[in-house]
Amino acid sequence: MYNVSQNFKNKAYLDSTKHLLKVYIDGQEIKGKYIYYFAVEFDLFDDKFCFGATPSAQIELKIDKKGLPSTYSEIYVETGIDNEIIPIGTYRLEEIKKTDNYTVTIKGLDYMTKFEYKYNGSQITFPATLKQVLQDICLKAGVELRF
Repeated sequence: MYNVSQNFKNKAYLDSTKHLLKVYIDGQEIKGKYIYYFAVEFDLFDDKFCFGATPSAQIELKIDKKGLPSTYSEIYVETGIDNEIIPIGTYRLEEIKKTDNYTVTIKGLDYMTKFEYKYNGSQITFPATLKQVLQDICLKAGVELRF
């Protein structure tokens, strides 16, 4: 959850509001004139929702090849209204395919998908703190945990 101004809240769902979209591939901003399509889709692990559940997200964007940087492995997206910027997320490049002679379609998955595995905590010595269990889960999923 991000703290935003009342102005942002008032304008967010109005049809007349222009939302800023900024896309960075490996730290290099893709100019808006090269982005033809952008969509975000959310999926729940096992298609079940409960309190504490965090959906994984995937993005798809169609961009002009002229706007594509020479390297691409990670995509960062943010949006905003009236220069009030909030992050949409960071995604790892899942697929890139040539759409036609001028454009490519890129699909990215967020890092929540790394948690879609069968966790085995049998090697933890109990009693253990929640922090120790979380550290073990993140280590096995290959996700950096910061405190």
